[in-house]
Amino acid sequence: MEIRRNILLFKLYYLFSAVWPLAALAIVFFQKITGSYAFALGVFSIVNIVQSIAEVPTGVISDKIGRKKTMALSSVLTALAYIIFALAGTFAYKYLLILGAVIWAIADAFASGTDDALMYETMEELRKADKYDIIYARSKTFDQIGMGMGALIAAIVTYFYSLNVLAWVSVAFSIIPIFVCLRFVEPKKHTVEDCASVKHFMSAIKAFVQNKKLRILATIQMLNRGISFSGHQFEAAYFNMLIPTWAVNIARLVKQTCGTISFAIAPYFRKFGFYRILIASSVGMTIIKGTAVILNNFATPFIQSCVNLLWGTSSTAESALLQQELSSKQRATMGSIVSLLGGILSAVIYWLVGFVADVSSVYFAIIMLICSNLFISAGYYWMLKKYK
Repeated sequence: MEIRRNILLFKLYYLFSAVWPLAALAIVFFQKITGSYAFALGVFSIVNIVQSIAEVPTGVISDKIGRKKTMALSSVLTALAYIIFALAGTFAYKYLLILGAVIWAIADAFASGTDDALMYETMEELRKADKYDIIYARSKTFDQIGMGMGALIAAIVTYFYSLNVLAWVSVAFSIIPIFVCLRFVEPKKHTVEDCASVKHFMSAIKAFVQNKKLRILATIQMLNRGISFSGHQFEAAYFNMLIPTWAVNIARLVKQTCGTISFAIAPYFRKFGFYRILIASSVGMTIIKGTAVILNNFATPFIQSCVNLLWGTSSTAESALLQQELSSKQRATMGSIVSLLGGILSAVIYWLVGFVADVSSVYFAIIMLICSNLFISAGYYWMLKKYK
């Protein structure tokens, strides 16, 4: 079947879309342009807020025009955003970062939920929907490899050149995913209700509200991702206080290598049950991060990077549970509703982390994020007891 090639294309897509060499040092790059960490964190907040607003309409568009076109459009917009970021660094004009953030957010909104929906519908057409989590984990392995490649490239470039050069190198790699997306095969089983977009959206909202299990699971997931993504972006500022700038990328390379291993072994843990995997992963990540921050020395970035040994198993279990609860006719729209609420929550967490860092310290802000993970563990434990 022609659609079988999507399985390979998922791996290539995640590989090359993850190669953003500027990723680990984005907050440092933005701070260099703006002269303010508050403004730098504000760029990420803008991304979350705009993405939240764009989530629902882009999800409806995905359900209407198809997954392939939506993914290709997302890749084009991502490349444009990276070009604008590079121009902001070249001309030292901080307001270009805002424009880039808006475009980047819209690009992410188009991809959010659509990639998972395309993957799930591909597996449905192949009559292997029960193997979704396995394909997801294997595909996401390449996502970690791509981020590791980006970190290695960044380490080399920043050792010899500047962050501005690194930004333009990032632009070059952003072109590749566009061609990958154009090769995807649209699933035949992708169908949507023949209704107006507003009605389609309201129908998805109603289905979301009526599904108590989905609401609770999505709430825990949104809080988890808000905390995790904030920590992932903010840790570079913390690491840069302990080790040289180029070495931050080496720490990120270690992190993505651990992530690659985690996604590769994730399918072997599915027999333990997704909720048990989530609880064990959440507790384990909190212990690793806590140990690293207590040491607070040159070894901290590398110890904390080992947290990704548990990220792949956690992310795979989380996605599989969520996809099982989503309506097949509105999968991308309902996924976008979850991302909408999650994006708003992430923007609040970004602001809170920046505020705490300004009035206290970067170190205290990191500790606050780590302690917040305890709520995630408690939430998944409650879900295990109620829905096992």
